[in-house]
Amino acid sequence: MASATPENLQILLQVQEKDTQILAALHKIKELAERKEINEIQKELEKLKETISTKESEVHENNRTQKKFEDEVATIEERTEKQKGKLFGGEVVAIKELQSLEADIESLKERQILIEDQIIEVMELNEPIQNEILDLEEQLARHEETLVKLTKTLQEAIQNIETSIDQITSEKKNLVEGVPNEILEGYESLRSRSGHVGIAKLVNRTCNGCNLDLPAVEVDRIKKLPEDIIINCEECGCILVR
Repeated sequence: MASATPENLQILLQVQEKDTQILAALHKIKELAERKEINEIQKELEKLKETISTKESEVHENNRTQKKFEDEVATIEERTEKQKGKLFGGEVVAIKELQSLEADIESLKERQILIEDQIIEVMELNEPIQNEILDLEEQLARHEETLVKLTKTLQEAIQNIETSIDQITSEKKNLVEGVPNEILEGYESLRSRSGHVGIAKLVNRTCNGCNLDLPAVEVDRIKKLPEDIIINCEECGCILVR
């Protein structure tokens, strides 16, 4: 059986406490409330960006429709001017042809009015969408500002915890200076595979590492062993300190 002085075992108990504090601090870093808030805001930002993109696509499509109508109006105006030129330029003198030109010009005017009404409708469609985009962009800006603040707060919180971890690590280093490497390596090996507990006290029949009761026969056997013998819990494997 491996052996260790009672003093070294007591030091290992303090080391285990430091390691537990470090693990708790690392867990705290993962569970900082700002992380959840940042995640929620990032999701909201993605939704806002998607909605803005959809609305901008609607505006773009309406603008394309408006441009198509405006091009058609320009074509009608150009044709109207040509027909007026024929009507009033003296090129056409036949009554029927003149009447045909007048009828065509009137038809073009009616068509132009109809299309211009459609242009107004499209513009009216765009106005509320553009207002909605402005509102969404304001929400986006507010969320981004909040995200910056939360990120800064998170970084400060992490830095504070990491400073605490550095302090605990330094204290742990000071504690183990006089402990033999073989004992430390054995402790670290156990701690890495047994739920982060490498050493614990045996209180009556209970192992404080796994909180399970050892058989009475096993406890009696342990009590009869020399104090410098390293004993392991038969349930979790950690070193037991009597």
